[in-house]
Amino acid sequence: MKLIRPIICICIFLQISVSFGQQDSVKMVVAKNVEIDSSGIDPEAQKAYNDGISAYEMKQFEKAKESFTRAIQLAPDFEKAYNNRAYTNLALKSTSEAESDFKEVLRLNPTADKIYFELGLLAANKDEPEKAIQFFSDAIIYNAENENYHYQKGIQNFKLQNYEQAILDFSEAINRKKNFADAYNDRGSAYRKSDNLDEAIADYKKAILANPQLIIAHNNLGSAYRLKGDYKNAILAYNKAIALDNSNYLIYNNRGYSRFESGDLDGAQKDFEEAVRLNKDYASAYNNIASVFLKKEDFQKAVEFASLAIAKDETLGSAYYNRGVAYEMLRLSDKACEDWLKAASLGIIIADKYFTSSACEQIISKQ
Repeated sequence: MKLIRPIICICIFLQISVSFGQQDSVKMVVAKNVEIDSSGIDPEAQKAYNDGISAYEMKQFEKAKESFTRAIQLAPDFEKAYNNRAYTNLALKSTSEAESDFKEVLRLNPTADKIYFELGLLAANKDEPEKAIQFFSDAIIYNAENENYHYQKGIQNFKLQNYEQAILDFSEAINRKKNFADAYNDRGSAYRKSDNLDEAIADYKKAILANPQLIIAHNNLGSAYRLKGDYKNAILAYNKAIALDNSNYLIYNNRGYSRFESGDLDGAQKDFEEAVRLNKDYASAYNNIASVFLKKEDFQKAVEFASLAIAKDETLGSAYYNRGVAYEMLRLSDKACEDWLKAASLGIIIADKYFTSSACEQIISKQ
């Protein structure tokens, strides 16, 4: 069988993730020394309510819940009691009960924008982006000046791949908070998904200017440069990300990719090996090391590391493809054909072309 010169297909799983704003831990919306408004409230209900606040502040959440429930039993339309019991339920991780309480607040006060926002967060946490968007939109109706409402709505639109709308949402957030680093970063990622790399780079730089410690923005800037083929600037951006966090295996993997593409095989290998050291189960990094050895024409090592990748992830089609190329160069055509067939079944198009052009059907049929 005629030997085929390998075409190195370095299929790297680049984890260029969007940074989602972290929500604060559950907080009471009522001050410690709350001013008691007894108008229209049963005095016993008010006392139970105050007991609930005191218990919450002492992190006695079960006791707080009992007190707020007692207040509601005595005064069924006690809005603040429902509101604070909802946050108590969140502290107890009883999200369905918290959701019910928030809806009771809305029944009593349909314009409570913060409650729509909380319901949106609950829907987002349950991976219900359409539902979350509706709640965030309702919050915006009653308070359009809160940047977080627009920002969280943008995150959900990004998840749904509604990138144009996400850009609009993040822009609205930025209009209300000029130094909103996360919003710049995420708008940059929406631009990148829309193949507008220049705008993406500009936004990542703005995110870094607003918060030089935002590691994900440095990483994303590197990935945007990488997509433009500007490996020098990509590596510089990844260097800054690693300087801020030298324990992130994905950033090493990304820098390794850029070094590979720029021709620095030894540097790429070191980065991929560091990614593996940091995460021994990261299959893509093993496959990337295999790609380096293919380029170096050390085909036995390529087989070894592609096999390690497959052992970590049996669905990693690029690893089967690379191992197939290595087997072919080692004159093990039957094994090469088996790997290309598997790679093709996992969506690696070039593997199917190799399988066809190498007369693999005849080879496999003779086995």
